[in-house]
Amino acid sequence: MRKLPVAIFALMLVISCKNQEKLSEQLNTSFANHLKKMDSSATLDSVHILWNIAITQKVGRIIDDTMYVREFMRIQAQLLSARQKQDKDSIEFYEYEINYMKKEIDSVTKTIALGDSTYKYGYLVNCLYYITKNEKKKIDSTVVFIDSTFTLRYTEYMDSAIRRTIKTMN
Repeated sequence: MRKLPVAIFALMLVISCKNQEKLSEQLNTSFANHLKKMDSSATLDSVHILWNIAITQKVGRIIDDTMYVREFMRIQAQLLSARQKQDKDSIEFYEYEINYMKKEIDSVTKTIALGDSTYKYGYLVNCLYYITKNEKKKIDSTVVFIDSTFTLRYTEYMDSAIRRTIKTMN
């Protein structure tokens, strides 16, 4: 009787490891292709998955809320800078933006509790990658989104990270 749960657990472990291998291969291919388009003299040594979390509607709303608050803080800093420079046009614009965002932050935060936590939209994967260029090695990381059909989405984040890495190697 105890063998059945152990067998099921072992089967699930093997299946999850195979998916991880496929994901790792997909990421290596994607990173290499994007790197080659940006800088043909650089080579991708490897990509390693640091963590991989399922994105549900609820987690998506948490991410939206986090990004919204981050943007709010950035605009507050710009307002402070405009006030220091006494730039009246910018001050008016940033104050308008902040007043609008203050109203929206609460409603975005409240939607988190209403988010469905059962249906998976995809996966958020943190990757560590190694690039070599002109005998220099560089390690960097980025986050990529893979949808429920295991298609890499929003690759501009990956491209931005690769560009940043290459720029530090020049």
